[in-house]
Amino acid sequence: MATFRTNAGLCETCAFARVVESTRGSRFYMCRKSETDARFRKYPPLPVVRCDGYVENTTDDVETGRDNEASNN
Repeated sequence: MATFRTNAGLCETCAFARVVESTRGSRFYMCRKSETDARFRKYPPLPVVRCDGYVENTTDDVETGRDNEASNN
């Protein structure tokens, strides 16, 4: 896997963030809070410097995976 250098702001340490990687190698931060609360954008513009839904991820592990929606772009 490639090494990425991104400043995603709060998303980098948020419990609701999921890193989505497209088949073309693009990387996006998806906000899982958007699934239940319309105030949050599915893919917020980065870096996120303030967020009312931010919860620190205590496991130090941002969920990663491939998302069909992102990979079809």
